[in-house]
Amino acid sequence: MGSARCRPATDRFSAAVPAFCAQLREEHGFKVGHAEAHESLRALEALGIESEDRVRTALRCICCGSPEEIAVFEDVFDAFFRPPEAGAEQSRYEPRHTRPGNEPAPAAESSRRRRPSDEHDELTEGPGRAAQREAVDELPNDAAAWQVMRARYSPAAGAGDPPRIPAEDFDAMLLAARRLVDSLRIGRSRRWRPQLHGGRFDTRRTLRASLQTGGDPAVLRRLGHPHRNPRFVVLVDGSRSMSEYAGPMLQFAYALVRRTRRARAFLFSTELRDVTRRLASAQTGDRLEGLGAAWGGGTRIGASLAAFVKQYGGRVLSDDTVVIVASDGLDVGDPKKLERAMHELARRSAGVMWLNPHAHSPGFAPTAGGMRAALPYVGVLDSATDARGFERVARRLVRTVAGRAGRG
Repeated sequence: MGSARCRPATDRFSAAVPAFCAQLREEHGFKVGHAEAHESLRALEALGIESEDRVRTALRCICCGSPEEIAVFEDVFDAFFRPPEAGAEQSRYEPRHTRPGNEPAPAAESSRRRRPSDEHDELTEGPGRAAQREAVDELPNDAAAWQVMRARYSPAAGAGDPPRIPAEDFDAMLLAARRLVDSLRIGRSRRWRPQLHGGRFDTRRTLRASLQTGGDPAVLRRLGHPHRNPRFVVLVDGSRSMSEYAGPMLQFAYALVRRTRRARAFLFSTELRDVTRRLASAQTGDRLEGLGAAWGGGTRIGASLAAFVKQYGGRVLSDDTVVIVASDGLDVGDPKKLERAMHELARRSAGVMWLNPHAHSPGFAPTAGGMRAALPYVGVLDSATDARGFERVARRLVRTVAGRAGRG
């Protein structure tokens, strides 16, 4: 794994590292997941992949938590990144699929796919490795799986099907959105309304009420600015790593837009896109076409949130705005940029809720770089993947914001 072996494109190596972490987790019980794979890629981006010792040391520091795991790690690392060279050719024993009568059909041969492990095998290419790969059984869905894995950890956009607004359980999701809107009262209306302890004396209503007591103003009437429904901003991560959970998040954003005109919805991946009007005119089951780099690619959370603050912050952020960010926190951008954007969101809004689909997973810890940068500015960190979950987090959001609203 010297310098000569590390010359292939870095994006191929970025597919090998998550596969290596998955092997440690699934076959050897290591407690490594997406966060550790992400941190490994960031470390190798900083250190480079020209030196095997640096790569080995970086991965060992991130993936191992005990001396016993270090011993296992060394063996797995050597087997994974240093597979044995192909032995002498055995001409008498042809592979099963090339024996007479078992030749693959032309259509089947053309439909073969490459495995994710084939990509990292090229990093350790040696004499006979190309011939050795030809005898490996191929799985038809692995190419798509490799594309998903690559896009999870790459800032480059990737191909993805347009998102669909789920129709399943939409009535329950609409009810959850209605309860959230009706329960939150933050900010003040500009209009004067009758209030028991308002700041202005209501002469007309006081005189009208005095007619019932013979002209004696027994009860004084007052006017004030009542609390009103807040603004809502929903920012949904549309990267490949969130594709499994984007449906419920998008359905919740659609329900909020349907319930109140004071809701705005955005999708982001490597770019930001305002989808409020499209959701307002859409129907359940519709697909949102033409989202470009806002859907199905890598993740640039910091850059996307910074673009939101710059382009829309002056219009939609205020003391009565609740910001909801739905993302797994796997950001390949600059953590400082994300931290600055989150600081602005928290400073210029009533509160920020972060919905991470992994937040309720056993042993979850906000260790991903994006989550660590955002966490100091998040008022509520929770998870919701269905209508019942959104109703629960809505109640928690109401309790969190209620104290600040009462002081407003």
